[in-house]
Amino acid sequence: MAEALRDQVDALTGFSTTEDLALKDWFEAGIKEVINYMPPKLLKLCASMQTFTSVAAGSEAETLNTGKLLSVLSTNTRCREIASDLKGRASDSDDILYATSTDPVFYVEANLINALPSGLSCKYEEVQYPTVTVASDTAIAVFPDEAEYLVVLYAAIKALQVLMNDKAGNSAITTALTAVNTELDETQAVCDKIDADLVLAKAEVVLAKAEAAELATQTDNTGDYETALDAINTALDKMRADGDDPALFGDESTYTTSSSAMTRVKTSLDNAIGLIGFTTDGDKYAAAYDLEANMLDIDTELTNEDIELAGARMQQAQIQMSAVSSHLSVAQAHISEWNTMVQTLSAEVNGFVAEAQARGGFSAAKARAVQGHISTAQTYVSSAQGFSTEVQTKIGIANGYIAEINSRLSVDSTEYTWYEKQQAKLQSDYDRGLMALSGRQFAPSRAGGQYERPRVGA
Repeated sequence: MAEALRDQVDALTGFSTTEDLALKDWFEAGIKEVINYMPPKLLKLCASMQTFTSVAAGSEAETLNTGKLLSVLSTNTRCREIASDLKGRASDSDDILYATSTDPVFYVEANLINALPSGLSCKYEEVQYPTVTVASDTAIAVFPDEAEYLVVLYAAIKALQVLMNDKAGNSAITTALTAVNTELDETQAVCDKIDADLVLAKAEVVLAKAEAAELATQTDNTGDYETALDAINTALDKMRADGDDPALFGDESTYTTSSSAMTRVKTSLDNAIGLIGFTTDGDKYAAAYDLEANMLDIDTELTNEDIELAGARMQQAQIQMSAVSSHLSVAQAHISEWNTMVQTLSAEVNGFVAEAQARGGFSAAKARAVQGHISTAQTYVSSAQGFSTEVQTKIGIANGYIAEINSRLSVDSTEYTWYEKQQAKLQSDYDRGLMALSGRQFAPSRAGGQYERPRVGA
């Protein structure tokens, strides 16, 4: 049993068998085209006989279905064809073209057919264009069998053209492209956030740079901080006479240098010690300067009850004690001077130290401000990096859709190429079949060596 018409097309193309309406249109269009190429002997197989009664010229009423009339008869007499503008003459009994029942005529005006003279029982052989039901019909009624395969080829060519057209508009690819566009649009939005964070980070860096510039001014070799440190060093150097030897502390020059405060203290103490009765090397002075000896003499004189001599000795001892006290006062004065010098230098040093500490605190505050701005900038950069990760994720998603698109394009391209080749092959078979059906031959091309195919409607 032959396959249904749509199954025949499906076998050649893989076209969906649910597209019955489209297949019906293609089959019926193919039928018309193939009929247009048929020789008269095959047209007879597509014709049917229609009847009508001729009417007077100007009263035409019989409507033609097609433009392919094979014959027009009045009873059994063949009607000759005239142009419609001669129908008046064919109705005039005095005209040479006058139609009679034994020499009837017919004409076609617009889509109407009529014969003259009027009142004749007429019939005409008209080519009909068959209709089909592709889901169930296995053949085309009122159509030559040898031409049916050409109609199948015609419909198959159209089906392949639709399949190729579908590949140009793959909805899955369109969906994937929309998804890619969506991801890239979202990526742009995220990039705008990155840009905003980087702008804020840059602003913080600018502020940090300004604070750092002020900090550098405070701490460089020509700044106020360095000046205070240099002043501390200068004040401390004042306690040193010759670089390595301290002027106030540390070695013998403190006690032997004539201009030293401690040297003057030592001199006064030496004088006091001398008055008491000892030399600088620890030996006793002569008895006349020996306060201890004088005190013993006073005791002796008192024992001897020589009050006058004891008083003289006492007076001498008091004078010596007064001299000792004077020298000790001088030594105390020099020590006080020494202390004043030390306190003055210490106060000066402490003042500069306080200034240096204050400037150090200010610099520390500036450093904290710099670090604060840098920390804020790093927060913005970290946020931007987070958005950057999101961008990469979205790009990855977009690349996934792009890979899907490429994969589908590869499949579609392969299928399209097959459809294209199959369509070309079926077109070639169809063209050759039409030529064979019509009895025409391929003609040599004027371009030389090739053969032209006649133009067809497929």
